[in-house]
Amino acid sequence: MFIDTHCHFNHQRFAEDMPACLERAVEAGVTRMVVVGFDMPSSEQAVLLAEANAPHLFAAVGVHPHDSKDWTLDSARRLADLADHPRVVAMGEIGLDFHYDFSPQEAQYTAFRAQLALAREAALPVIIHCREAYPETLEVLEEEEMESGGVMHCWAGAMEQAEKTVSLGLSLGFGGTLTFKNAEDIRLCAQSVPLETLLIETDAPYLAPSPHRGKRNESAYVAIVAEKLAALRGLTVEEIARLTTANAMRVFPRLVGDA
Repeated sequence: MFIDTHCHFNHQRFAEDMPACLERAVEAGVTRMVVVGFDMPSSEQAVLLAEANAPHLFAAVGVHPHDSKDWTLDSARRLADLADHPRVVAMGEIGLDFHYDFSPQEAQYTAFRAQLALAREAALPVIIHCREAYPETLEVLEEEEMESGGVMHCWAGAMEQAEKTVSLGLSLGFGGTLTFKNAEDIRLCAQSVPLETLLIETDAPYLAPSPHRGKRNESAYVAIVAEKLAALRGLTVEEIARLTTANAMRVFPRLVGDA
């Protein structure tokens, strides 16, 4: 049994065949998938998908740093309402992205801190997006003291940053990049961090693992990530499945009660 802790069935690339993708995932042993919001419409859609596709789909709600320029008090109020939904397991994806300039950095910080506050109020873990902003993101997370924990999604940092992330009580999400030829630093982190901090994900439709790289990713491929992680840790795929499933249920407590 696998849990895909980060996918985007709310993305337009799944508009025509989402049910078939979900069926393929279940056939591959993926029993739970977290559909992650990236703006207000996608967050609302994530909740609707989770409602309509129980017991397999759950939701996370949040505004991605790319869309931070659109953050308003109305966004905060709506997210607070969505966070109360029983199938919403996390606030996310939220964070900082300094690779692109889709939103000014000041706006990113504002939306990030506001959503961390919402997560604290709702006692929800967080799903963090971080790109080319690891020192800044970790500094904010240390200042905000997130007692409910969460995950640094799509891990791409260095070992020193992985150690800092773990010290803050966060897990690391590994996906298709774990299989990329140029991802030695990512593999080193996956090989070295404590077993209890490992989560697997796809980020579908993005970042499909080899041998599907360049094609649309989907949740069924989380099994490929598990195989790579098992090889790196010297464990069987079954052991990685049990381990990462237990980790996901600990990080996202609302996953537990719906088999």
